[in-house]
Amino acid sequence: DNLWNISRTYQVNLKTLMSVNKLDHKSILRVGQKLEIPGGQARMHIICRGETLWDIARHYNVDLAELQRINSNKQANNLKIGDQITLPRENSRIALAESLTPSRSIVSRFTWPIRGTMTSKYGWRDSGFHHGLDIAGNLGDPVQAAAGGVVSCTGYISLYGNTVIIDHSDGKQTLYAHLNQIKVKPGDRVARGSIIATVGSTGRSTGPHLHFEIKQGDTREDPLAYLR
Repeated sequence: DNLWNISRTYQVNLKTLMSVNKLDHKSILRVGQKLEIPGGQARMHIICRGETLWDIARHYNVDLAELQRINSNKQANNLKIGDQITLPRENSRIALAESLTPSRSIVSRFTWPIRGTMTSKYGWRDSGFHHGLDIAGNLGDPVQAAAGGVVSCTGYISLYGNTVIIDHSDGKQTLYAHLNQIKVKPGDRVARGSIIATVGSTGRSTGPHLHFEIKQGDTREDPLAYLR
């Protein structure tokens, strides 16, 4: 592990990570060493069909009253698909392992959802932290499921535009955004390579492309670590 990889994996600012742990660029990290991971970016959850605040609190193991407090602008009994729920910030401690790289068996499960030029990677940029990959495409190009799973959410989601979210058997989710046409519905089972949508430019978008994310729990991970 190194500090840059850890800051990227846990989506926290590198300078903040070093400051909290009283480290600098010359610090040598040891296997098993404990690091404090600051709350960093606000954690978000996108509402899918039938979800309630109680479901979300149970899923993330957070206090329901605190969840309601920080989302007081939302009507708990009238949540809509695509609503973004803010999760409580929390610091955590990790023990450094030999590597944060996913195992080869996990990596081999994911394939590129479209073929095109990658225009923005996962990580920090001038506008803030970018939580996925942007891949340029032509309007109407087919978008494929990166791995087999069950469609959990479809619809228009604020900045993402037309979006599909797929749940996978290992607990990961993949998200496909700025779509034109959506060709699946919640509950559909899809195989890796199944056509789920077409490339579009909906939501906050400057041209036809796919925004693609891989998520584990409430952590969005670097898709390049998984795609083959």
